[in-house]
Amino acid sequence: MGASGTTRPDTLKVTLGYRNGFVGEGQMSYAGPGAKARGQLALDVVKARLTDAGYGHFEARSDLIGVNAILGDTLPANEPAEVRARIAVRVDTQAEALHVVNEVEALYTNGPASGGGASKSVREVIAVASMLMPRSAIQIQTVLLDDSEEFA
Repeated sequence: MGASGTTRPDTLKVTLGYRNGFVGEGQMSYAGPGAKARGQLALDVVKARLTDAGYGHFEARSDLIGVNAILGDTLPANEPAEVRARIAVRVDTQAEALHVVNEVEALYTNGPASGGGASKSVREVIAVASMLMPRSAIQIQTVLLDDSEEFA
């Protein structure tokens, strides 16, 4: 019926996962009169401390959850009853990520009044890249697993 084909390509598309640093994320809540201003001050304080410590060149994001975390500054400003200041920085090492989150926790004693409910997390970033590899570099292997083996 007129079918045709071409020779197979010399390359195959592969997708690779690789380690790409760490994210340090910290959060602190502020409530009551001036919550938005105190939350913004907290973010400004942490950003300044991180810049002074040599972290200013890293990819970072800061938000006031309850104010601008989803839509940015596209809505009219109003005074919320509470906000959650959040800052996340992608760094090269786990130790650097711990430094970031500890700066947020330091807001308890060295930040705007009445901050509470601090949280912090450090997580490794696994990035993905797709590329073409020479077909000759790929080794095909088949492994038959016994049904009695446990899978973790």
